[in-house]
Amino acid sequence: MNPFPALKKDWNVTLYFWKLVHSMSKSYIPLMVFASLCSAIFPFINIILPKYLIDELMGAGREMNIILWIGVLVAGNAVFGLLQNYLNQHIELANLLVMDRLELHIGQHIMNLDYERLENTKVLDLKEQALAPIRQQDVIRKMLDSMKNLLQTILSLLGLAALISTLNIGIIVVIMGMILLNTFIFKKSQQAQFNFHKLLAPLNRKFGYYSKLAVDFSMAKDVRLFGMAPYLLNKVNTYHNESVRGFGGLYEKVGRYKGLTSVNLQLQMVIIYAYMVVKVVTGKIQIGGFVMYISAANSFSAQVSLAMNAYVEFRQMCKYIEVFREFESLRPAMRTGQGRIEKFMDVEIEFCNVSFKYAGNENYSLKNVSLTIKNGERLAVVGQNGAGKSTFIKLLCRLYEPDQGEILLNGRSIQEYRYDEYMKILGVVFQDYKLFSFSIKENLCLKDSGISEKEIEEVLNQVGLEDKMKRLNKGIDTQVHKIFDEKGTDFSGGESQKVVIARALLKKSPILILDEPTAALDPYAEFEMYNNFNLLTENRTVIYISHRLSACKFCDKIAVFNNGELVEYGSHHQLLLDQQEYSSMWKAQAQYYQ
Repeated sequence: MNPFPALKKDWNVTLYFWKLVHSMSKSYIPLMVFASLCSAIFPFINIILPKYLIDELMGAGREMNIILWIGVLVAGNAVFGLLQNYLNQHIELANLLVMDRLELHIGQHIMNLDYERLENTKVLDLKEQALAPIRQQDVIRKMLDSMKNLLQTILSLLGLAALISTLNIGIIVVIMGMILLNTFIFKKSQQAQFNFHKLLAPLNRKFGYYSKLAVDFSMAKDVRLFGMAPYLLNKVNTYHNESVRGFGGLYEKVGRYKGLTSVNLQLQMVIIYAYMVVKVVTGKIQIGGFVMYISAANSFSAQVSLAMNAYVEFRQMCKYIEVFREFESLRPAMRTGQGRIEKFMDVEIEFCNVSFKYAGNENYSLKNVSLTIKNGERLAVVGQNGAGKSTFIKLLCRLYEPDQGEILLNGRSIQEYRYDEYMKILGVVFQDYKLFSFSIKENLCLKDSGISEKEIEEVLNQVGLEDKMKRLNKGIDTQVHKIFDEKGTDFSGGESQKVVIARALLKKSPILILDEPTAALDPYAEFEMYNNFNLLTENRTVIYISHRLSACKFCDKIAVFNNGELVEYGSHHQLLLDQQEYSSMWKAQAQYYQ
């Protein structure tokens, strides 16, 4: 087997890792090099200096020389010990900085990935394989430590080899032979662990999901009301037991490897001690030399073991880092456009024969859809569950890209516009919206700090939250939920929906999209919300997605979807006259709106 491609690959991974670490801490690599140099020199103080002290004690026994050698030995240990402590403290701080910034880097990367990738099982498994070792096995720290240890041991070995060679280079050959054998065994052990953790990734994802469900506050009511606790705990226990069985087999295999390594090390020491005793008995070396060479041989053996282990661990960590690099190499494919939107408040959307199917599905979720949404127009997108309504909106929001056809904004493909620029024209309230455990103000404004408190309060009043806000002592600075502040507040389903509607309004986007906006509201509140919303969104384009038809009276156009196809399109009055699917749906629900 040719080792050079593997070495080249490891070198490329190392360069990538160095650049990654350097981008997060400029001081880490210089500190690591200097600390490695100090660690390499330190052992020689306790290997070489005792020889001269022992020879003086066994020989002339001159008092001043004895005191001198003791002083040099103590001073050398003190200076290098303090220096090592100082460097290790700074390296530890740099380690923490790297880990903190890496978490931020990972978060930014995941948030920038195309939404479509986050629903792809291959990408999710790759994410688990990349991030689980980093967070559970401390791979980054181990990689940093292995690089530091590798550099330090190489420097130490060069000095020790030169010292031992003055007696007999054969000692080095014996040590290296045993170490190579142990390294082969250690590599087998590490490979077994790597293969195991790779196979464990899907199981970890399942275990993590069910464990999260068991403690997720947002699921607490459902878990209790439907008696789901035993089911969830059984799932957690099942996946936990599978994991434990797997780890049991792994540890048994690793234990056998460690036993073989221990036997080899003991055999090596017997050979070296026997050789040194013969040298002393025959008068070839003195007691001081015996102590020095034994210390050097032991240190050389230990350093070779450390070097080999560091190298094997380094190679192992390279595999994990390579997976992380593969995950990090995923780039957003839908953010390549560079066009600017010139008429920000004057926009027209056109779907041109758009078709789309989700990855892994044979059937299209949207088929040959064509329609135009004019500036300032109100459109209701209706249909039964699974008709394609939400997919229609996800494509419009550039969460997915059409498989066929294109979506135009002012006559130009939406993919050609800058992603951040395009996002500015959309104010969206999805059906599965979330409120963050931030303050109410932060939930509403997010990163836009240019919105005044007065404006926020006005919009909250307009969406019907005036009474709720009056009951809060801290007003818009009140924390949502009580995770970080026991005086925080919780919103009901209807109140939460009003908060996210207020958030969409405050964004001041020319296009507002509401996915099932009244799902949590009673009929009276629903009617009131649509009335108020139409007043608040004057001169804006508004798109309602719903299987409830109460919004249709307020809309200029209605798009009826069925099985992924646009089956009807027109005004409320026109579609009632057509006596087709929309008319049937309206009659079935009419009692709620009359």
